Amino acid sequence: MFLDERTESRVGGDNVVHKAEDVVNTMLARGFTLGKDVVVKAKAFDDKLDFTSTVGAKVVSIDKKIGMSEKFTMGTSVVNRKVKEMDQKFQVSDKTKSVLSAAEQTVGSARLAIMKNWYIFTSTSWVTSVFSKVAKATTNIDTVTKEKMSSEEQQKGSGSPRGNSYTHIR
Repeated sequence: MFLDERTESRVGGDNVVHKAEDVVNTMLARGFTLGKDVVVKAKAFDDKLDFTSTVGAKVVSIDKKIGMSEKFTMGTSVVNRKVKEMDQKFQVSDKTKSVLSAAEQTVGSARLAIMKNWYIFTSTSWVTSVFSKVAKATTNIDTVTKEKMSSEEQQKGSGSPRGNSYTHIR
């Protein structure tokens, strides 16, 4: 059986639903997978007992009796109101906006200072130019190498046993 002492003590008594849940949870935790047929059988069993709809109706009935949904909604609105009050009291939103604005201005000022500095601007332009030339040269080398390999294959013909001939590049 998949139940251990912790599960049995937690289940307490003969509650079949809790035992079934614990067995399935333990199986899944140990790496078992449930096949489609198991899920279909469980759904058929649920349909036979009408367990899901019965539980759903009970939840709605209990909710209407104690008004849990309304209490939850009121609690949420109270929390939202308190958050707004704290924000207005400590001006968190305004301070955050001003910090972000200051950071944007600092970055903009730094960018302008870099662009105005002739040495940095020239160095940046030079590095960009070098990267551009290296990328272009790499593309050219790739094209030339492919052309060489293609022309050598055509010159040798298809005499290679595997149909491919490779050229060693030095």
